[in-house]
Amino acid sequence: MKLFIALSALMAMAAAGGDHYVEHKHIPIVHSELFQSSNGQFKYAYESGNGIQVQEEGHVKNLGNKDHEINVAQGSYSYVDPHGVPVSVSYVADENGFQAHGSHLPTPPPLPKELVEAYAKLGSHPEAHHEEPESYKGH
Repeated sequence: MKLFIALSALMAMAAAGGDHYVEHKHIPIVHSELFQSSNGQFKYAYESGNGIQVQEEGHVKNLGNKDHEINVAQGSYSYVDPHGVPVSVSYVADENGFQAHGSHLPTPPPLPKELVEAYAKLGSHPEAHHEEPESYKGH
């Protein structure tokens, strides 16, 4: 009986949530394609009935060199957000990580000129920054 009351209370809270309820409905895939080769190349794309579009292609870089193999991919996806605004993202994923681009994505502010100059100075004299501190010498 306690379980029934607890479940009833939980269902009542979920129904009262209003904004937190998400209707799940089947959205068909209206187009899809897939290609994959034995040499590590691939390509896929699909479009759903609600307008979501996704595409990606890539390959294995340095195939056969197990110590240096890496998956490389580029692609994009787009959809319309709940406010009716189209959203589009393009990306590259490689040895430098996942790099996404889209007009809605935040971008960091530019680095201050002084910091850029300091990094440039450090980069031009790397030998000066690899010396062992005096307090560490001999240990």
